[in-house]
Amino acid sequence: MKIFLSLLLLGFLFFSCSQKERRPNVLSENKMTDVMWDMIRADQYVSDLLSKDSSRNKKNESIKLYDEIFHIHKVTPGQFKKSLDYYSSQPDLFQPIIDSLAKRKNEFMPPSTNTHTIADTVVKPFFRKHLKKQ
Repeated sequence: MKIFLSLLLLGFLFFSCSQKERRPNVLSENKMTDVMWDMIRADQYVSDLLSKDSSRNKKNESIKLYDEIFHIHKVTPGQFKKSLDYYSSQPDLFQPIIDSLAKRKNEFMPPSTNTHTIADTVVKPFFRKHLKKQ
């Protein structure tokens, strides 16, 4: 009888622990990072390029791009929403995703240039030219 109760308890613990780990319909951290990265890039595209084109509706363009991103990653909007809600409620799991996105941004963007140096290279020859004339 002790063996039966021990096995029953062990089985209960095994299934209860594995159920928490599985998280049905929640995207993995890597997949969530990939989808969010593409969505950030789509938002940037809409805000940068489409803002100059007043004939296009930004909201409709964003929706089209999001649908395309979901299709590419084989994710439904519901899965993404549920995953975002889950990770947002778990800061210890959401932080690595945010850190990965920040790292990608730094790798994706060229290093910023010193604007003072650029301004000096344009302004100094202009002043030199005018000072020589005097």
